[in-house]
Amino acid sequence: MPKSYPHSVRRQISHRLRSGDTVADIATETGISAATLFRWKDQALIDVGARDGVPSIESDELASARARIVALETELALTRDACALFDDQSVVPPKGRSRSSKD
Repeated sequence: MPKSYPHSVRRQISHRLRSGDTVADIATETGISAATLFRWKDQALIDVGARDGVPSIESDELASARARIVALETELALTRDACALFDDQSVVPPKGRSRSSKD
């Protein structure tokens, strides 16, 4: 599983990358892999409009929407399974009584 870094660390490093510090220098100093720093740098360039792509805010909203869709699809599947248990063929009235009898 990828290591997670606090947003404040990512923001500070992204600022340093935009201001001209090299990826190699920051990687050596922080121990964060160069590949991770290059991704952060690319995303920082997208966020400031210097490169085409999806800004962080929009990708966060998209990730949130996808998670909500998965949750709703799971809920729908559970509801369908529960409904299947109670269809007319599955429910059998007790012996000796009909459903329409009134006592």
